[in-house]
Amino acid sequence: MVHVSPDVADRRNGRVTPLSVRLFVAGLHAASAGAGRLPRRTYAEPICRVVGALWYLSRPDSRAAVRDNLCHVLGRAPSRALVARVFHHGALNYWDTLAMPHFTYEQLMELVDIHGIEHLDHARAAGRGVICAGAHLGSVALVAQILPGLGYPVTGVIEQFEPAEVFDFFAEQRQVLGTRLLPAGAAAAREMLLALRRNEVIGLVTDRDVAGTGPSISFFDAPTIFPEGAAWLSIRTGAPILIAVAVRKAGGRFDAWLEPLPEVQRTGDRKVDILRVTQAVAGRLQYYVANHPEQWTVFQRRWPEAQAG
Repeated sequence: MVHVSPDVADRRNGRVTPLSVRLFVAGLHAASAGAGRLPRRTYAEPICRVVGALWYLSRPDSRAAVRDNLCHVLGRAPSRALVARVFHHGALNYWDTLAMPHFTYEQLMELVDIHGIEHLDHARAAGRGVICAGAHLGSVALVAQILPGLGYPVTGVIEQFEPAEVFDFFAEQRQVLGTRLLPAGAAAAREMLLALRRNEVIGLVTDRDVAGTGPSISFFDAPTIFPEGAAWLSIRTGAPILIAVAVRKAGGRFDAWLEPLPEVQRTGDRKVDILRVTQAVAGRLQYYVANHPEQWTVFQRRWPEAQAG
């Protein structure tokens, strides 16, 4: 069930869903059924290669954004093939989201090699909860279901978008294996504070600031806005931060890593400390993005100025 705040629910009451939206959602359900029934290793790769190519060719704005992002990551202009591979991985990620309700925990565990789970247990031993900070790498929505499957209570945040019926579809897909998702906003912040008090795990994708209200920090040697949610929660509650990333590998499998955030010198000034912790998070995410740039599926410009070249 999608956890919707009362103000969002009020806006939906009495709203008539357009026929086009109903048909689109019906198509999504049909695609989910197909992705769940078709053998993953046989069909996902070729179908997503075609879908990714069509996406790449039909969206010049997204293509330009990915190219600019990769310019920053690589320090040079990327090849067309590399830019197209990002769209291919994006299509694979959507396939995984569509297929998610058809996975069992056992099937999911067979797909993922997880490294560093002991860091999560150690972090939870303090009783203040744990914040997992990740990036748009690999199939983040699918691999995130590993932790609920292992018995860890996990709460995350999902960006709201319109139409609401499509938002609800994707939110429900991404919660079907046990992750609790909250629509981004003030109510989500309150719920996450409560979850940390219960010694639960908060999962945040922290490499893109949707609201644009975070601090400006250095990412691939250029300033950009970064979300400060993980740092704010950690400083507010004392909950430790783990870097949590996953990357796709051969045969449709994944490697997932959990690692402690390197120690950050605190000053006692909350604003300064949030900036320092956010920079530390960005530094570790940069390492993984640099090693797997073709899997960094961010289709909006991450830097305010286009990179020359």
